[in-house]
Amino acid sequence: MGTALSPRPLLLLALVSAAVVAACDASSTDGGGTTGAPSPATTPTAPKPPPTGPDDAPPVSDPLTSPDVTCSGAAGSFYSFTLQTLTYKEPLPTCRFEGKVLLAVNVASQCGYTPQYAPLEALYQKYKAQGFYVLGFPSNSFNQELGDEKEISQFCADEYKITFPMFSLANVNPPDEQPLYTWLKAQPGYGAAIPWNFEKWIISKKGQVAKRIAYTTSPDDAEVTAAIEAELAK
Repeated sequence: MGTALSPRPLLLLALVSAAVVAACDASSTDGGGTTGAPSPATTPTAPKPPPTGPDDAPPVSDPLTSPDVTCSGAAGSFYSFTLQTLTYKEPLPTCRFEGKVLLAVNVASQCGYTPQYAPLEALYQKYKAQGFYVLGFPSNSFNQELGDEKEISQFCADEYKITFPMFSLANVNPPDEQPLYTWLKAQPGYGAAIPWNFEKWIISKKGQVAKRIAYTTSPDDAEVTAAIEAELAK
C-alpha cells in the first residue's frame, strides 16, 4: 500500500492550480498585458473612406481595351470610320469613342513642333479618367515623318513615352488623304487644308468638330485646355 499524502501538500497543489487558471483567464481578457499582442480577431479594421474626388471615381470604360464591344456609326458621321492602329494594323472603329471628347492631331517625328508630343501626353494623362483621348495621326505630308511605322512607334515610346492611341501613317492632305481628315475638312467652316504638322481638332462627345486649333498653339496652352474642359463639362 502506498503512502497517503498529507492534507497540507494537497492544499498547496490546489492553490497553485487555481493561480495558473486565473492568470490564463486574465491574459485572454486583456490581451496579455504589456508584453502580449492583441488577437488578430479582435483588432478593429478602419472603414475605407468614401470617394473624395475624380481620382477615386470608377474607371472609365476604355475603347482600346474593349475589343469585344461591337458598334456601328451612322453613315457620314465621325463614328462611321475604321482606323488602323500604328504598327500592328489592328482595326479600331471610331464608334468606340462615342461619348468621349477627342483631340485629333497630325504628328511628325522630325518637325520643329515635335516637342509638342510631351504636352499632348500630359493632356491625355490629365483628362483620360474623364473620358478624353488624344488621337495621333503620323503623316509625311510635309516630309518630316520617319518612313517606317515601327521606327515611328519606337521613337514615340523612347523619346516621349507616348501612351495615347496612334494610327497608321497617312497623308492629311491630298493625294491619298486619310479619309477621316477628308471628313474633318468637309465640316462647315473647317475646309482649309492642313497647313503643317500638329494641327489640332477637338471633337465633342457627339462626334462633332468643336474647335480647330493652329499647330503653333502648344497643347498646354489655355486655349486648348479650356476647350477640352468645356466639352467634358457638357
